[in-house]
Amino acid sequence: IIHSACKKLSSKLLYDNSADYFDENVKISLNVFKAAATVNIEKLIVIASINAFLEQSGLTKEALTHNAWELIPSLSGAIFVLLSGSLFYMITRRLIEAGLKRTPMQRSLIRITVRTVYKWLVILLTIIFALSQLGFNVTAALAGVGVLGIAVGFAAQQTLSNVISGFGIFIDHLYRVGDWVTINDHYGEVVSISLRTTKIRTLDNTFVSLPNSLVTNTSVTNFSEQGMVRISAKVAIPYAEDIEKARKVLVEAARHIEGIRRDPEPEVVVDALADSGVNLLLRIWIDNARQEQQFTFRLTELCKKALDEAGITIPFPQRDVHMVGK
Repeated sequence: IIHSACKKLSSKLLYDNSADYFDENVKISLNVFKAAATVNIEKLIVIASINAFLEQSGLTKEALTHNAWELIPSLSGAIFVLLSGSLFYMITRRLIEAGLKRTPMQRSLIRITVRTVYKWLVILLTIIFALSQLGFNVTAALAGVGVLGIAVGFAAQQTLSNVISGFGIFIDHLYRVGDWVTINDHYGEVVSISLRTTKIRTLDNTFVSLPNSLVTNTSVTNFSEQGMVRISAKVAIPYAEDIEKARKVLVEAARHIEGIRRDPEPEVVVDALADSGVNLLLRIWIDNARQEQQFTFRLTELCKKALDEAGITIPFPQRDVHMVGK
């Protein structure tokens, strides 16, 4: 608009010296400038940029009209690919949503991450196939994306390893939030599971963050999977003492502990024949792994009191020393 007005004004000024015409064209130009000032400058820039791009690309009105019939098959194929991709995403998205509801993913962030990654993966592949239908050479673009992916993979190798291991934890159902586990010699309650780390709270109320790649490469003991935990207390009796008598004393005392399971019942087994006596293990079962330390302390104290009341002594370390004369 501005360009046309200025062009018209300048041409008239070159061939018409009339002052009245000059005043009239000045007024027209001022009105044009006022109208242009009300237009969003950003929109003008975008329109001008698109126009310049089309002219440089040869996509003029005449070229588009000439090649319109030739583009119809390719354009139809691209539209079909886009519609097929949309339909495929809508169907598979529901299947993925149903699968995520059955997994032990406690954090909504993880579900959002899975959905987002899958969504953009389908969009990217659909666009690539659609562009190939229009005649674009997507091989070079795919090669560039592949090289970029390899570079990013090397740069974030550890992070990607943790993320992949995080998905492995969810798929294998190793544990969930609230379970009591032992991971890499760390015993505690699982308080959070993310794609990168697993955080547990130990009995000392300290938090330990373990990389998921470490979790999948070490042994994991889940004490909460079966809903009950076994606790043991070790005690020694002299070799001269009757094992059955000691067993009855310890089992009877353990039955009076409140909060333990009655099935399985407490039991006493011979653990080892040590240097100074016979080592016995008193075993009980509880429902809450959180109380393991508390019951362990109570069970150890109970063993000492029960044996004292029964007159059974706990042997001290003994050594036989033989003196050999010169």
